[in-house]
Amino acid sequence: MSTYHIRLYKACDYHTVREIFTIGCFEHTAAAFFHASRLPHNCVALLVGFLLPLLTTRSLILSIICVLSVMVLLWFSIRELISSCVKRALAEDLKDIDGYYMRRGSHCFWVAESAGEVVGTVAAVPLEVLGGEKIVELKRMSVASTHRGKGIAKMLCRTLIDFAQKKRYNAVILSTTSVQVDAVRLYEKMGFWHVDSSYQGSFINGLLGFIWVTYRYDLSTNK
Repeated sequence: MSTYHIRLYKACDYHTVREIFTIGCFEHTAAAFFHASRLPHNCVALLVGFLLPLLTTRSLILSIICVLSVMVLLWFSIRELISSCVKRALAEDLKDIDGYYMRRGSHCFWVAESAGEVVGTVAAVPLEVLGGEKIVELKRMSVASTHRGKGIAKMLCRTLIDFAQKKRYNAVILSTTSVQVDAVRLYEKMGFWHVDSSYQGSFINGLLGFIWVTYRYDLSTNK
């Protein structure tokens, strides 16, 4: 039976951390696709794509091709959206993890390790909030698919909460997507409550139903 422990990030973890993050993001493609394909406006597009060629050309094959074309376009639009998020993260805070997180006293980055292998990650970033509240953001939560369902994400989340309490933060916040059902379920079980839902970014986000949800954990009431 594998044992897991949480430790601070080391420079030797760099490539593994980036790989876990990238693979984890792209694993949500299928869930995002099925979510998008069930949205009313996309259902209409699929229906029109099927009926229009059928009514104008009487060709069932052409109708099927059109529907498949719409579905392929939807799939690659989602892949491109996820890809842009990944590229942005890899070019920003995950470009220099040591410099961005470990050399700044208010930031931090942890990894979950099993038998010398990094299998999960989480990071803390302080936020400036109007009103004087001290808020820390939970970021880059990811667990390798082969190690899920073993409580690692909960351990990582608890590590960050403990860090926030020691630093005397008022709350922890995080943003995730609505298609990440397991992650949302974990956060809610741990005491996070839903704050907001929004379509962040371009028009295509709304078209694909890519909803970002924000959760908050109040340290004063969850100690």
